[in-house]
Formats: sequence, structure tokens, C-alpha cells
Amino acid sequence: MPREFDRGSRREFVADVGRIASAAALAACATPRAAEGLAARPAAAVAAPGDWDLSWVDRVASATNRAVFDWPAVADPTDPIVMEMAARYLDGCEAVYGARGREARAVLNVRTRAVASALTDSAWERWALGAEYEVSDPATKRPAVRNPFWRRPAGTAVTAETPATLEELVGRGAIVLVCDFALGHLAKRLATKAGRAADDVHRELRGAFVPGAYAVPSGIFGLARAQNAGCAYVRV
Repeated sequence: MPREFDRGSRREFVADVGRIASAAALAACATPRAAEGLAARPAAAVAAPGDWDLSWVDRVASATNRAVFDWPAVADPTDPIVMEMAARYLDGCEAVYGARGREARAVLNVRTRAVASALTDSAWERWALGAEYEVSDPATKRPAVRNPFWRRPAGTAVTAETPATLEELVGRGAIVLVCDFALGHLAKRLATKAGRAADDVHRELRGAFVPGAYAVPSGIFGLARAQNAGCAYVRV
């Protein structure tokens, strides 16, 4: 199971960044008609300036204890290390401060190959994301057709060693940031397989976030903005 951003995907990201930069440079010196054609090419994000929901920033800034956890690679649902670290941080804050009015906030910065972790069960089934990312459902041992990071199967025995789920973390006030740049790459791959327009698939995926998730232009932006709002940076 891939736990790091593979070289092929990295090359694809770098190539796309180069194409975007080249298009911007050419547009500056092209004829109006040519520039119009360049501008019509897909951008790195589908949202326009002012369309990004930054209400999460105030939620972060209002907390007395804040940390952002970087999540760049799809995890093993039976050992979701980033979620475990976020839960441990919240547990630690509760152990130290108890009910003394200090609010802890964990921010999960989901980017590159991890973006599917923030999508609903229906999106996992609709787009066969378990097969796409080689993620098996712990209950069936087959490619997951639901988001195994969101919640555990009904009837699962929960002990002190049972990993936290994304749903539980959101219930404890966690904020999930989703890299829209990486989501666009996923949309292109899925659109190619389905014979659909990449922008349409991109919008569909943006409408399939789990509760508590917010799109950010890139994981880099999300990580930096969370730190600007006072988060300590935890790299797992």
C-alpha cells in the first residue's frame, strides 16, 4: 500500500505546475484571441477568488490550544497514524487542562494522495476509490467501497487501543482541510476513466466532502494558513 507520494504523481504535479506557469507567461504576450484560448484551459482550482470558505480560520484562532497535522499519504485504515496523533493531542489537552475552559483544536491538513480520506462513503463507492488507492476495508479485506477512515463498521468492538475515526475527531471539534489542487488531479484521473469532463468531476468531488471538511487551494496554503492562525505544526 503506498504510504508516500510516489514519484510518478510527483512528476505529474510538477509538470502541471509548469504548464500552468507557462500558460500564464504566454498569455501576457499573446494576441487577445490566443490569450483567450489559454485562459480557457483548466486552472489549478475550480473556485474563484472570494469563493473559498475560510470560516475555519476563526474556529482555529478562537481555540487556546491549536495544532495542525499534515496528512500527505493515504493511510492503512487499521493504523491511521495521522488520526491517532491528532486524537493523542486532544487527549493530552484534556488530561492537562480538564474542564478549565481551555479549548483544543486539531486541524488535519489532507493533501496529495490522501484527499480521498475526506470524501463520503457514496463517493468511495461511486468512484471505486478503494481500488484507486489500493485501500482495503478492514471488515471485508477487499478494496473499500466506503470511506474506512470516516467511521468503523457497525458492531466493531471498541477498546482503548482502537484507532480514532475521522468522524470521532470531527465530533471533538477537529477541522479537515482538503487540498483542492490534489483533488483536481484525482478528478482528472477519474474523468479519464469515466469519459467525463474533469471540471465536472472536480465539482462533484468538492460536493462530496465529509462533514467538517473545507477545501483550500492547496495543501501548502492550508498548512501555512493554519500556522498563521496559531497552530503548532505536527509532521507525522
